[in-house]
Amino acid sequence: MLGLFCGRLLTTLEPPHLDLTGKVAIITGGNSGIGLQIALDLARQGATVYLACRNVFKAEEATWESLNTTIDLLFHNAGVGSEQAGQKFSADGFPIFYATNFLGSFLVTYLLESYLSSDARIILTSSVGQYASSFSSNFSLSSIKESSEPGYHVPAARIKAGKPIPDAVVYGQTKAMQVAFAKLLQNLFDRKAAELGIQSRRIAHAFSPGLTFTPLFSKTPEKTFLEDPAFWLLKLTNNTLSTDVSQGAATGVWLACTNDKAVIGEGMGGGYWDRMTRRASKVDIMSRETVERFWVRWEADAGVEWR
Repeated sequence: MLGLFCGRLLTTLEPPHLDLTGKVAIITGGNSGIGLQIALDLARQGATVYLACRNVFKAEEATWESLNTTIDLLFHNAGVGSEQAGQKFSADGFPIFYATNFLGSFLVTYLLESYLSSDARIILTSSVGQYASSFSSNFSLSSIKESSEPGYHVPAARIKAGKPIPDAVVYGQTKAMQVAFAKLLQNLFDRKAAELGIQSRRIAHAFSPGLTFTPLFSKTPEKTFLEDPAFWLLKLTNNTLSTDVSQGAATGVWLACTNDKAVIGEGMGGGYWDRMTRRASKVDIMSRETVERFWVRWEADAGVEWR
Protein backbone atom coordinates (compact mmCIF):
# COMPACT_ATOMS: atom_id res chain seq x y z
CA MET A 1 0.00 0.00 0.00
CA LEU A 2 2.91 2.36 0.70
CA GLY A 3 3.87 2.27 -2.95
CA LEU A 4 0.50 3.64 -4.00
CA PHE A 5 1.35 7.20 -2.99
CA CYS A 6 5.08 6.99 -2.21
CA GLY A 7 6.27 5.02 -5.22
CA ARG A 8 8.69 7.75 -6.29
CA LEU A 9 10.42 7.56 -2.92
CA LEU A 10 11.02 3.81 -3.11
CA THR A 11 13.94 2.03 -4.74
CA THR A 12 13.80 1.48 -8.48
CA LEU A 13 12.58 -1.95 -9.50
CA GLU A 14 14.95 -3.67 -11.92
CA PRO A 15 13.65 -7.00 -13.26
CA PRO A 16 16.53 -9.19 -14.50
CA HIS A 17 17.05 -9.34 -18.24
CA LEU A 18 16.27 -12.81 -19.57
CA ASP A 19 16.66 -14.02 -23.14
CA LEU A 20 13.07 -14.64 -24.29
CA THR A 21 13.96 -15.52 -27.87
CA GLY A 22 11.45 -18.06 -29.13
CA LYS A 23 8.87 -17.15 -26.48
CA VAL A 24 5.43 -15.96 -27.61
CA ALA A 25 3.40 -13.46 -25.59
CA ILE A 26 -0.15 -12.13 -25.91
CA ILE A 27 -1.03 -8.93 -24.07
CA THR A 28 -4.57 -7.61 -23.81
CA GLY A 29 -4.90 -3.85 -23.52
CA GLY A 30 -1.42 -3.53 -24.95
CA ASN A 31 -1.89 -0.38 -27.02
CA SER A 32 -1.06 2.05 -24.20
CA GLY A 33 0.04 2.40 -20.59
CA ILE A 34 1.23 -0.61 -18.61
CA GLY A 35 0.26 -3.09 -21.34
CA LEU A 36 2.34 -1.27 -23.93
CA GLN A 37 5.30 -1.01 -21.55
CA ILE A 38 5.15 -4.74 -20.84
CA ALA A 39 5.03 -5.42 -24.57
CA LEU A 40 8.09 -3.26 -25.19
CA ASP A 41 10.05 -4.80 -22.31
CA LEU A 42 9.32 -8.35 -23.47
CA ALA A 43 10.11 -7.52 -27.09
CA ARG A 44 13.46 -6.01 -26.07
CA GLN A 45 14.28 -9.36 -24.47
CA GLY A 46 13.54 -11.21 -27.68
CA ALA A 47 9.94 -12.35 -27.22
CA THR A 48 7.44 -12.32 -30.07
CA VAL A 49 4.60 -10.13 -28.82
CA TYR A 50 1.01 -9.94 -30.01
CA LEU A 51 -1.22 -7.12 -28.82
CA ALA A 52 -4.85 -8.13 -28.32
CA CYS A 53 -6.79 -4.89 -28.19
CA ARG A 54 -10.48 -4.12 -27.90
CA ASN A 55 -13.02 -5.88 -30.15
CA VAL A 56 -10.80 -8.83 -31.05
CA PHE A 57 -11.50 -11.27 -28.21
CA LYS A 58 -13.95 -13.35 -30.24
CA ALA A 59 -11.36 -13.78 -32.97
CA GLU A 60 -8.55 -14.93 -30.69
CA GLU A 61 -9.15 -18.67 -30.90
CA ALA A 62 -9.49 -18.78 -34.70
CA THR A 63 -6.51 -16.46 -35.17
CA TRP A 64 -4.27 -18.53 -32.95
CA GLU A 65 -5.23 -21.79 -34.62
CA SER A 66 -4.14 -20.36 -37.97
CA LEU A 67 -0.75 -19.35 -36.55
CA ASN A 68 -0.08 -22.91 -35.35
CA THR A 69 2.09 -21.97 -32.39
CA THR A 70 1.91 -22.09 -28.61
CA ILE A 71 1.55 -19.25 -26.10
CA ASP A 72 4.19 -18.89 -23.41
CA LEU A 73 3.02 -15.66 -21.77
CA LEU A 74 -0.57 -14.44 -21.54
CA PHE A 75 -1.02 -11.02 -19.94
CA HIS A 76 -4.50 -9.81 -19.03
CA ASN A 77 -4.09 -6.06 -18.80
CA ALA A 78 -7.21 -4.70 -20.53
CA GLY A 79 -9.37 -2.57 -18.29
CA VAL A 80 -11.33 0.62 -17.76
CA GLY A 81 -11.41 2.96 -14.79
CA SER A 82 -14.86 4.42 -15.35
CA GLU A 83 -18.12 3.97 -17.17
CA GLN A 84 -18.31 6.00 -20.33
CA ALA A 85 -21.42 8.05 -20.99
CA GLY A 86 -24.23 5.82 -22.20
CA GLN A 87 -22.21 2.62 -21.77
CA LYS A 88 -23.33 1.13 -18.48
CA PHE A 89 -23.57 -2.39 -19.90
CA SER A 90 -21.68 -4.34 -22.55
CA ALA A 91 -23.30 -5.58 -25.76
CA ASP A 92 -23.89 -8.90 -23.95
CA GLY A 93 -25.68 -7.16 -21.08
CA PHE A 94 -22.97 -7.29 -18.40
CA PRO A 95 -21.82 -4.26 -16.38
CA ILE A 96 -19.05 -2.65 -18.42
CA PHE A 97 -16.50 -2.78 -15.58
CA TYR A 98 -17.10 -6.49 -15.10
CA ALA A 99 -17.10 -7.35 -18.80
CA THR A 100 -13.96 -5.39 -19.63
CA ASN A 101 -11.84 -5.74 -16.50
CA PHE A 102 -12.56 -9.37 -15.80
CA LEU A 103 -15.02 -11.54 -17.72
CA GLY A 104 -13.17 -11.07 -21.02
CA SER A 105 -9.99 -12.36 -19.36
CA PHE A 106 -11.78 -15.48 -18.15
CA LEU A 107 -13.25 -16.23 -21.57
CA VAL A 108 -10.05 -15.56 -23.52
CA THR A 109 -8.04 -17.82 -21.22
CA TYR A 110 -10.64 -20.56 -21.67
CA LEU A 111 -10.51 -20.21 -25.45
CA LEU A 112 -6.72 -20.27 -25.54
CA GLU A 113 -6.04 -22.93 -22.91
CA SER A 114 -5.25 -25.64 -25.46
CA TYR A 115 -2.66 -23.35 -27.07
CA LEU A 116 -0.77 -22.64 -23.85
CA SER A 117 2.72 -24.11 -23.63
CA SER A 118 3.47 -26.66 -20.91
CA ASP A 119 5.18 -23.94 -18.83
CA ALA A 120 2.97 -21.00 -19.78
CA ARG A 121 2.56 -18.07 -17.43
CA ILE A 122 -0.75 -16.20 -17.11
CA ILE A 123 -0.40 -12.81 -15.46
CA LEU A 124 -3.19 -10.41 -14.54
CA THR A 125 -2.85 -6.70 -13.86
CA SER A 126 -4.81 -6.16 -10.65
CA SER A 127 -4.73 -3.26 -8.19
CA VAL A 128 -4.56 -2.41 -4.50
CA GLY A 129 -8.20 -1.52 -5.07
CA GLN A 130 -8.91 -5.21 -4.55
CA TYR A 131 -8.51 -4.66 -0.81
CA ALA A 132 -11.68 -2.53 -0.77
CA SER A 133 -13.82 -5.23 -2.40
CA SER A 134 -16.70 -6.91 -0.62
CA PHE A 135 -18.66 -9.96 -1.78
CA SER A 136 -21.68 -11.76 -0.35
CA SER A 137 -21.17 -15.44 0.39
CA ASN A 138 -24.39 -16.28 -1.45
CA PHE A 139 -24.15 -14.24 -4.65
CA SER A 140 -26.05 -15.79 -7.56
CA LEU A 141 -24.56 -18.73 -9.43
CA SER A 142 -26.71 -17.90 -12.44
CA SER A 143 -25.97 -15.24 -15.01
CA ILE A 144 -27.59 -11.85 -14.41
CA LYS A 145 -27.75 -9.30 -17.20
CA GLU A 146 -28.72 -5.65 -17.54
CA SER A 147 -28.32 -5.25 -13.79
CA SER A 148 -25.57 -4.90 -11.18
CA GLU A 149 -25.98 -7.57 -8.53
CA PRO A 150 -25.48 -6.44 -4.91
CA GLY A 151 -22.78 -8.51 -3.26
CA TYR A 152 -21.16 -9.39 -6.59
CA HIS A 153 -20.78 -6.54 -9.07
CA VAL A 154 -21.01 -4.00 -6.25
CA PRO A 155 -20.77 -4.34 -2.44
CA ALA A 156 -24.21 -5.01 -0.96
CA ALA A 157 -23.69 -2.33 1.69
CA ARG A 158 -23.30 0.32 -0.98
CA ILE A 159 -26.66 -0.58 -2.50
CA LYS A 160 -28.36 -0.47 0.90
CA ALA A 161 -26.96 3.01 1.51
CA GLY A 162 -29.04 4.21 -1.43
CA LYS A 163 -26.30 6.46 -2.81
CA PRO A 164 -24.59 6.45 -6.24
CA ILE A 165 -21.83 3.86 -6.45
CA PRO A 166 -18.37 5.42 -7.07
CA ASP A 167 -16.42 3.97 -9.99
CA ALA A 168 -13.53 3.17 -7.67
CA VAL A 169 -15.74 0.79 -5.69
CA VAL A 170 -16.91 -1.16 -8.74
CA TYR A 171 -13.35 -1.16 -10.09
CA GLY A 172 -12.14 -2.78 -6.87
CA GLN A 173 -14.65 -5.61 -7.23
CA THR A 174 -13.25 -6.56 -10.65
CA LYS A 175 -9.66 -6.33 -9.43
CA ALA A 176 -10.41 -8.76 -6.61
CA MET A 177 -11.90 -11.14 -9.16
CA GLN A 178 -8.59 -11.07 -11.05
CA VAL A 179 -6.77 -12.15 -7.90
CA ALA A 180 -9.34 -14.90 -7.32
CA PHE A 181 -8.96 -16.02 -10.93
CA ALA A 182 -5.19 -16.37 -10.57
CA LYS A 183 -5.72 -18.58 -7.52
CA LEU A 184 -8.47 -20.71 -9.06
CA LEU A 185 -6.73 -20.99 -12.42
CA GLN A 186 -3.62 -22.26 -10.66
CA ASN A 187 -5.76 -24.83 -8.88
CA LEU A 188 -7.09 -25.95 -12.27
CA PHE A 189 -3.59 -26.26 -13.73
CA ASP A 190 -2.36 -28.21 -10.71
CA ARG A 191 -5.34 -30.58 -10.71
CA LYS A 192 -5.07 -31.35 -14.42
CA ALA A 193 -1.33 -32.01 -14.08
CA ALA A 194 -1.92 -34.29 -11.08
CA GLU A 195 -4.45 -36.29 -13.10
CA LEU A 196 -1.68 -36.91 -15.65
CA GLY A 197 0.76 -37.85 -12.89
CA ILE A 198 3.05 -34.89 -13.54
CA GLN A 199 3.99 -31.66 -11.77
CA SER A 200 2.26 -28.58 -13.09
CA ARG A 201 4.63 -26.13 -14.77
CA ARG A 202 1.97 -23.64 -15.77
CA ILE A 203 1.56 -20.74 -13.36
CA ALA A 204 -0.87 -17.89 -12.82
CA HIS A 205 -0.29 -14.74 -10.79
CA ALA A 206 -1.86 -11.30 -10.31
CA PHE A 207 0.03 -8.10 -9.51
CA SER A 208 -0.52 -4.47 -8.63
CA PRO A 209 1.33 -1.79 -10.62
CA GLY A 210 0.75 0.83 -7.92
CA LEU A 211 -0.11 4.41 -8.83
CA THR A 212 1.41 4.63 -12.29
CA PHE A 213 1.33 7.45 -14.82
CA THR A 214 -0.90 5.97 -17.55
CA PRO A 215 -3.86 7.19 -19.66
CA LEU A 216 -6.31 5.46 -17.28
CA PHE A 217 -7.27 8.58 -15.35
CA SER A 218 -7.23 10.84 -18.40
CA LYS A 219 -10.09 8.73 -19.74
CA THR A 220 -12.21 9.00 -16.59
CA PRO A 221 -14.96 11.66 -16.44
CA GLU A 222 -14.45 14.55 -14.05
CA LYS A 223 -16.05 13.83 -10.68
CA THR A 224 -16.07 15.64 -7.36
CA PHE A 225 -14.56 14.38 -4.13
CA LEU A 226 -18.04 13.59 -2.80
CA GLU A 227 -18.95 11.58 -5.89
CA ASP A 228 -15.84 9.36 -5.94
CA PRO A 229 -13.26 10.29 -3.27
CA ALA A 230 -10.75 7.53 -4.11
CA PHE A 231 -10.54 8.22 -7.84
CA TRP A 232 -10.70 11.98 -7.25
CA LEU A 233 -7.60 11.78 -5.06
CA LEU A 234 -5.75 9.42 -7.40
CA LYS A 235 -6.51 11.61 -10.40
CA LEU A 236 -5.43 14.73 -8.50
CA THR A 237 -2.07 13.22 -7.57
CA ASN A 238 -1.47 11.27 -10.77
CA ASN A 239 0.92 13.82 -12.25
CA THR A 240 2.88 14.41 -9.05
CA LEU A 241 3.02 11.13 -7.10
CA SER A 242 2.64 8.44 -9.75
CA THR A 243 5.64 6.40 -10.84
CA ASP A 244 6.90 6.03 -14.37
CA VAL A 245 5.07 3.40 -16.40
CA SER A 246 8.23 1.30 -16.54
CA GLN A 247 8.00 0.89 -12.76
CA GLY A 248 4.30 0.04 -12.91
CA ALA A 249 5.04 -2.69 -15.43
CA ALA A 250 8.16 -3.99 -13.67
CA THR A 251 6.48 -6.52 -11.39
CA GLY A 252 4.52 -7.98 -14.30
CA VAL A 253 7.66 -8.25 -16.43
CA TRP A 254 9.51 -9.85 -13.52
CA LEU A 255 6.75 -12.44 -13.05
CA ALA A 256 7.09 -13.29 -16.74
CA CYS A 257 10.87 -13.65 -16.67
CA THR A 258 12.05 -14.71 -13.23
CA ASN A 259 13.14 -18.21 -12.29
CA ASP A 260 12.64 -17.43 -8.61
CA LYS A 261 11.15 -20.50 -6.92
CA ALA A 262 8.84 -18.21 -4.97
CA VAL A 263 7.12 -17.55 -8.30
CA ILE A 264 7.50 -20.78 -10.30
CA GLY A 265 8.14 -23.35 -7.57
CA GLU A 266 5.73 -26.20 -6.86
CA GLY A 267 2.67 -24.92 -5.03
CA MET A 268 3.72 -21.28 -5.40
CA GLY A 269 1.34 -20.19 -8.18
CA GLY A 270 -1.86 -18.22 -7.72
CA GLY A 271 -0.30 -15.33 -5.84
CA TYR A 272 -0.81 -11.58 -5.62
CA TRP A 273 2.32 -9.43 -5.98
CA ASP A 274 3.27 -5.81 -5.38
CA ARG A 275 6.75 -4.42 -6.09
CA MET A 276 8.10 -7.91 -6.87
CA THR A 277 7.01 -9.11 -3.42
CA ARG A 278 4.22 -11.55 -2.65
CA ARG A 279 1.46 -9.95 -0.58
CA ALA A 280 -1.64 -11.14 1.22
CA SER A 281 -4.80 -10.27 -0.70
CA LYS A 282 -8.47 -9.77 0.13
CA VAL A 283 -9.13 -13.14 -1.52
CA ASP A 284 -6.86 -14.83 1.02
CA ILE A 285 -9.30 -14.08 3.82
CA MET A 286 -12.38 -15.25 1.94
CA SER A 287 -13.81 -18.66 2.69
CA ARG A 288 -12.89 -21.45 0.31
CA GLU A 289 -16.57 -21.88 -0.56
CA THR A 290 -16.95 -18.23 -1.57
CA VAL A 291 -13.81 -18.27 -3.72
CA GLU A 292 -14.84 -21.47 -5.49
CA ARG A 293 -18.30 -20.00 -6.02
CA PHE A 294 -16.73 -17.41 -8.34
CA TRP A 295 -15.76 -20.06 -10.90
CA VAL A 296 -19.31 -21.36 -11.22
CA ARG A 297 -20.62 -17.83 -11.77
CA TRP A 298 -17.92 -17.01 -14.31
CA GLU A 299 -18.78 -20.14 -16.28
CA ALA A 300 -22.43 -19.10 -16.33
CA ASP A 301 -21.64 -15.55 -17.45
CA ALA A 302 -19.15 -16.67 -20.11
CA GLY A 303 -21.47 -19.42 -21.35
CA VAL A 304 -18.84 -22.15 -21.01
CA GLU A 305 -18.14 -25.22 -18.90
CA TRP A 306 -14.52 -25.27 -17.83
CA ARG A 307 -13.48 -27.96 -15.37
